[in-house]
Amino acid sequence: MKPSRLSIQSGNTRGTGASKYLLCVLSLLITVFPLPSFGKLLLDVDNPNLGKMPIMVADFLSRQPGPLNGSELASIVKNDLITCGLFDVVPAPQPLSLDQNGEPDLKTLAESGAQALVTGSFYVNGNQVTMELKLYDIGLQRLDLGKRYTGFISDHRYMVHMFDDRILEKITNTPGYFTTKIAFLEDTKTREIFVMDYDGSNLHQITNTRTINLSPEWAPDGKGLIFTSYINRNPDLWYVSADGQRVIPVSHRKGLNASGRFAPNGNFIALSLSVKSIPKIFIINTEGNIIKQLTNGLGNDISPSWSPDGAYIAYVSDQAGSPQIYVVPVSGGEPKRITLSTSYNTDPHWSPKGDMLAFTAKIDGRFQVCVIRPDGTDFKVLTNKGSNQDPSWAPDGRMIAFVSNREGVKRIFVMDSKGTVQVAVSHVPGRSPAWSPRLK
Repeated sequence: MKPSRLSIQSGNTRGTGASKYLLCVLSLLITVFPLPSFGKLLLDVDNPNLGKMPIMVADFLSRQPGPLNGSELASIVKNDLITCGLFDVVPAPQPLSLDQNGEPDLKTLAESGAQALVTGSFYVNGNQVTMELKLYDIGLQRLDLGKRYTGFISDHRYMVHMFDDRILEKITNTPGYFTTKIAFLEDTKTREIFVMDYDGSNLHQITNTRTINLSPEWAPDGKGLIFTSYINRNPDLWYVSADGQRVIPVSHRKGLNASGRFAPNGNFIALSLSVKSIPKIFIINTEGNIIKQLTNGLGNDISPSWSPDGAYIAYVSDQAGSPQIYVVPVSGGEPKRITLSTSYNTDPHWSPKGDMLAFTAKIDGRFQVCVIRPDGTDFKVLTNKGSNQDPSWAPDGRMIAFVSNREGVKRIFVMDSKGTVQVAVSHVPGRSPAWSPRLK
């Protein structure tokens, strides 16, 4: 991976790397405005009775005509904030009233009921754009967050997403996910792997195997994915770099090498192997060598998912007669069945917080995305329109990507973990979404 040219200058803040997965390498300079240390906007996301924070987003202002539109830039912010399910976007007056210092008149805006205001200005110079973005606390009548970004015009969406990540981190104390990616399979015969921004933009294809591909999953470092493919006419496990330039075999034993999932530390992979007739869950290292066989029951065992601490694996087995979800310690021991209220359950995916498993259940003849605690309690159904499958958690543990046919074709959707906001994000038919870790 080439060194990044992204730098952050903010007191004790250190430089971080830009994502290699951008279509263009970023060159951003970020300046942080000094802020007071008292008081702050805050949402307690663990509060079950949490209401949405009303927030106002003004159209971005430009110092000159150019290729970017201030209203469209503001709409990126609005979409991010609405999609995460934590904010209610309040219409902003056009233009904003300003005080004697040229800043937004926050006293006047307080009458709108909004608690916060986002503003932006930008300046285009050749193929570069400089943006200055601000978050105001309307209640405390002060600037709460300010950033200045300079980079290529083609990376304007990434700049806005970066600021929205900081908004979410400041208000929830959890870093945002707006700069992450979602990989998925194109819903065609060959099912090539595509990668897009979380909101569906910057779509690009990273495999060209011209054969069936299955179950993509990101490596913890975000540098690539593992997937099952029939490249050699056998369901083998492969690794592809995030830029699509390297495709490497990982496990190619005769029979099934399916549903590979990296351990949180990136050193091991759980997968389903049929080396001893019916599929069982095995753990291998990244060179493909078997470390241990984890399951030994009578059924077919597939679709492993690691707990975030690496101590447990959830998986699917039909040993009880139909697909059910079980949890087993990685150190060994008896598996525990955790799905009891529905008869057909697949696709478990462990939340990054460790508190929930998302999975697919067949309910009234259709597949729905559900969540359940690892001990089998607190079962909830999150979807009810069309058929919904293949859940994958965002790295913040609050959002879930999934596939739904509710619009007539299979598309990738995202929703919050309560299912209150569900939005289609893919512009092409797709399946098997895999949400990336935070990319550095």
